[in-house]
Amino acid sequence: MKSFFRENPTIAFGLGLPLLLVVVFLLISGIPALLVEPPQYDVLYATEYYNYPNGVQISVVNQKIQVIYQGSSQGYQKPRLWRYSPKTGAVKEIAIMLPPGLAPPGQSPATPEAAAKITPIEVPELAGLTIDSSSVAPDGYEFSAGLNGYSGDVFTGLFYSSRYRNDPVLTKKGRSIRLPNAANMYYSNNTRFVGWVVSP
Repeated sequence: MKSFFRENPTIAFGLGLPLLLVVVFLLISGIPALLVEPPQYDVLYATEYYNYPNGVQISVVNQKIQVIYQGSSQGYQKPRLWRYSPKTGAVKEIAIMLPPGLAPPGQSPATPEAAAKITPIEVPELAGLTIDSSSVAPDGYEFSAGLNGYSGDVFTGLFYSSRYRNDPVLTKKGRSIRLPNAANMYYSNNTRFVGWVVSP
């Protein structure tokens, strides 16, 4: 076999080059994971968020999460709120309860005042949290989601399916951490970053 490759260097080069490229890609993709420190802050993000004018709205005001319901009927927007912990690697859904007395879906509000009604929603799991809504966390990580926001390395970009490119990821200096797929969800561009938990 060795003599065959010595007599046919072109064939040996053709077989060895792809293997060498794979090894190089693996080394390049693994370097950021070794050199860049892991994330230090939990991240809050919402899915199924379509920017409708009525329904559940989530925002950060004075470093606190504010959840309200706009309108008096059951709208089509009921986003789901998630908290990812990089220390445990787990993602947990935070329940958002709709206010009582809402009209059935599709029923128009009786008055303009009813359509503009704002009802605060208490979310006990968010009470006391201090949130940094900056796009970059204090430790330098960024949150991105959707195909346009995917920032994996060259190797994963070539071999990962488009399914994984839609998952939310935390990125920093070439290191990408894909968040767990909670409840077997299909993530898309209606995933919205909320903020970093800087103090419990």
